[in-house]
Amino acid sequence: MASEITYAEVKFKNESNSSHSYSESPSAPRKKRIHHLSKPVSPSLPFTSLMVLLLLLAITFLVAFIIYFQKYSQLLEEKKSIKDITHNKLNCRKNVSSMEAPQKGKGDLTLLIIEVDMNFLAPEDKVWSCCPMDWKAFGSHCYFISTNRASWNESEANCSQMGAHLVVIHSQKQEDFITGILDKAAAYFIGLSDPGHRQWQWIDQMPYNESATFWHKGEPNNDNEKCVIINHPKNTGWGWNDIHCSDEQKSVCQMKKVYL
Repeated sequence: MASEITYAEVKFKNESNSSHSYSESPSAPRKKRIHHLSKPVSPSLPFTSLMVLLLLLAITFLVAFIIYFQKYSQLLEEKKSIKDITHNKLNCRKNVSSMEAPQKGKGDLTLLIIEVDMNFLAPEDKVWSCCPMDWKAFGSHCYFISTNRASWNESEANCSQMGAHLVVIHSQKQEDFITGILDKAAAYFIGLSDPGHRQWQWIDQMPYNESATFWHKGEPNNDNEKCVIINHPKNTGWGWNDIHCSDEQKSVCQMKKVYL
């Protein structure tokens, strides 16, 4: 009887162990864990709009910077040219605004003689328009009549030393003004020359306009005469004539007005 009980107990333990080992068997099916992976999210519409806006702002800033740099460079050139001028005494005229009524007995312009430090001129503040002493004002330019006789190249160099260049004429009014302050008995170089093949060129690189020229009848008449004077032959009137650049003549210088 005792042996049967022992056998039963052994058998029970074996079954228990067998059941335990069966549950740990690698062949037993196991539940797989399912990991839910989120799908990549595409950029939202507000984010895309923000990127486009930033790109447009960057482009706008770049364009604005380029424009500013160009204007700044131009201003530096203007200030440099003004700084190089040797004049320190100017005749200035103050323009009266169209909104201001001129006082009775006074003209629209007031003449001022002023000592100026050329380093502090501000061309963009167009309150006063000025020309150096002994220069004549017309339009937006100042004109100086040089009585020294020199070749065309020397005349241009003399003008350049004063911050100017030989005169460039583009209209009948300008022509009339200039001839009105010249001596009819003299001839004056202007800023027109022929670099070759009768391709007339102004000293300031402005286009040569055939419809705004004032040649004497029959002029220009010599391919070897590559520089131009303005003169007043007897019984002819004022006009242009081509001559040799090495000839020595008087000249007319031109510069932009200085604005204060």
